[in-house]
Amino acid sequence: MNHTLKVIFCTDGIFPHAIGGIQRHTRLLVEELAKNGNCDIIVIHPHKDIRVFENPAVKEIHINPLPGKRQYLLEKYQLSREVYEIVKQYPDYVVYAQGLTVWYGIKKLKNRLIVNPHGLEMFQTLTWQEWGKLGIFRKVMRHVFKSAHTVISLGGRLTDILNHAVKNKSTQVAVIPNAVNLSASKEEKIIKTGIKDPIHCLFVGRFAFNKGIDVLMKAVKILNERGYGNKFVFSLAGKGPLFESYKQQYPFTNVHFLGFVSDEDLFKLYKTHHLFVLPTLFEGMPTVVLEAMTEGMPVIVTDVGATKELVDETNGYIIEKKNVEDLVQKLIAFHDLPQSEKAGMSQASLERVKTRFVWSQVAKQHEDLFASIKI
Repeated sequence: MNHTLKVIFCTDGIFPHAIGGIQRHTRLLVEELAKNGNCDIIVIHPHKDIRVFENPAVKEIHINPLPGKRQYLLEKYQLSREVYEIVKQYPDYVVYAQGLTVWYGIKKLKNRLIVNPHGLEMFQTLTWQEWGKLGIFRKVMRHVFKSAHTVISLGGRLTDILNHAVKNKSTQVAVIPNAVNLSASKEEKIIKTGIKDPIHCLFVGRFAFNKGIDVLMKAVKILNERGYGNKFVFSLAGKGPLFESYKQQYPFTNVHFLGFVSDEDLFKLYKTHHLFVLPTLFEGMPTVVLEAMTEGMPVIVTDVGATKELVDETNGYIIEKKNVEDLVQKLIAFHDLPQSEKAGMSQASLERVKTRFVWSQVAKQHEDLFASIKI
């Protein structure tokens, strides 16, 4: 690029000092942009007395962390006031807001504001009761979307949601996916072949209602009753509020509740398991699916968020939300595939990540977006 792009990232936390998909996305995107050297980068974050990024080219500005004692939206509004007081001091910088970090004073930033809302959970609720409870969140987010220059969609169903929510010709929706890093060793990965019984299935996620763990456990029960108990083993990695209750409720001999696992151990699980299963009820573009695909794992995942960008019939199966029998049938279908077709799915997962979802490509898409915004 023939000139330096100026961008200021607004965040409520950065991995590993804050845990979550948005927090991990911030870290990996900033690291890739800083490595490229085409951007003058400032990051606003709440990690006091901590230098988050090793690259000295990234300037870090600290704000007060959320105390977590008041109503969530009130705290977010207060955080956005602090963010605005900093951002207004850099009038020639593109403003990149992760989630709901830019709100106060937003209309004064419209000509240079990019908002990445990620999963849009409040637009993917499951019941009318939940829909009603989250009405105020949708109202706030629509206000933010309409006040931005650009809103980023991760793709798939999320793009339709944003196009409907924006309804503003002065705000554009840009589709830029999530991504992962693919090391040289992973590029040379041997594709999974010779998959024999039992098929080792892996779930990774927080033990919360929205991850569809109960759907998976009901499917396991049916498989076991139909004589497939010795043909599948299921490993579930992660913790959360429902961990202990699920562990007690579903004491199947072919199900292992692993609890929290480190990143190092997680990638060992990706390497040693044959099939990734995520019957989630709503998502953005799940990083765990991308990580599984980097290790050549075929995937079974629900048709939510941007999952259809990642999975199709070449590398796995898309299932209906909350449909236990659909999951059962897809697991049996994978089991019954010839070895050559299982290996083909493995190869297709790895190739899809390499061609569309690595940070070097996604960072370039962000640079092009930054360059398109004229301040």
